Amino acid sequence: MNLQKILSYLYFSLMVLDALVIVFPNIIERQYITYLPLPVLMLLYFSSMKKINWMYVVALIATFAGIVAFKTVSHYKMALIFYTIGTLLYVMMTLKSTVEISIKTIFKVAIPFLFVYLVPLISYYDVIKMDIFNYILGYVFSVGLFFFISVLIYVHKRTKGNLWLLISGIVFAISTIITGYYLFKNQLIAIRVCIVFAFLFMHYAMYRHVISQEKEAIAF
Repeated sequence: MNLQKILSYLYFSLMVLDALVIVFPNIIERQYITYLPLPVLMLLYFSSMKKINWMYVVALIATFAGIVAFKTVSHYKMALIFYTIGTLLYVMMTLKSTVEISIKTIFKVAIPFLFVYLVPLISYYDVIKMDIFNYILGYVFSVGLFFFISVLIYVHKRTKGNLWLLISGIVFAISTIITGYYLFKNQLIAIRVCIVFAFLFMHYAMYRHVISQEKEAIAF
């Protein structure tokens, strides 16, 4: 078994473990488990490619910094800033690899973008504290933009790599919506477990897109 498979299995094992400690908090301390998946994903990326896309690495680092800020010191504003930076870097990466896309294609995916962007804000506006609303607005916009771009690129060019991008965008949008529901509506354990799976799988799907794109570029 090569290193990439070992790290992939480790990543998904940590994903499952991170979900299990939510259900069984007295068995394992989640404070430490929750920090491990993204560093493992970064190692997986380094082991997968010889030519490193440093924008992708910085995006993972920014996301990891968001996790640390959110989990350890409860600096929610700072966490949202880091999450937004990581997501916008994902957007910049995908835009760099696109070609000219028609106006007709843009309009095809504009409606789902507006749906993902506006529905969470409308649903949770009455319960969001105003001092953090602008930070949430920026983060939700970046997620909505990433979702929009991922759909747009896949509709325009249906490759295996772009399918992973589409999956990443869809799962990221779902993750954001259910996170808002959990934080502002109903804190069910089942929803929290779904958030963990969605958040970590979204980043794995983005990793698969990145390596697919880079391998295609090398082959070309």
